[in-house]
Amino acid sequence: MRVNTNLFSLSAEVQAEINERHEYEQELSRRHCSYVHFIAESINQPDSYRSIDDPKYREPTPSEIREVFEHLALVHSKGIVTKMLGIKGKSNPMRTINRWIDGESSIPYPAWRLMLILDGRVVQTNRLPTETGEKPWKKYYKQE
Repeated sequence: MRVNTNLFSLSAEVQAEINERHEYEQELSRRHCSYVHFIAESINQPDSYRSIDDPKYREPTPSEIREVFEHLALVHSKGIVTKMLGIKGKSNPMRTINRWIDGESSIPYPAWRLMLILDGRVVQTNRLPTETGEKPWKKYYKQE
């Protein structure tokens, strides 16, 4: 792991604040991971929940998009969810969502992945290959 050596020149107070933020975000990440794996039944998720670089990934169906969007809208609101996804429109940003839900257009992968993350259905981690060059998702595939 690389450490930003510039941090050592910061005051002790600033270093303590950075460490406090790190520990807090680490706890939030731990709770999110626990939710995804133990409550959201990550083991039974559809292939559309996989990372796009996973060979088993497939695009989400309109019904999957509807299910995730509607659940997010219950927690927040339709308007807030469209803002979270960066959908802007002068008249009605819901038109974009409706086109995805109705199957009139494909949802872009970044929007789909963000919806899954925001709804606690997946954990997004750094997807860099391991030191040996293996993809992180390969760990869970049976050798063929």
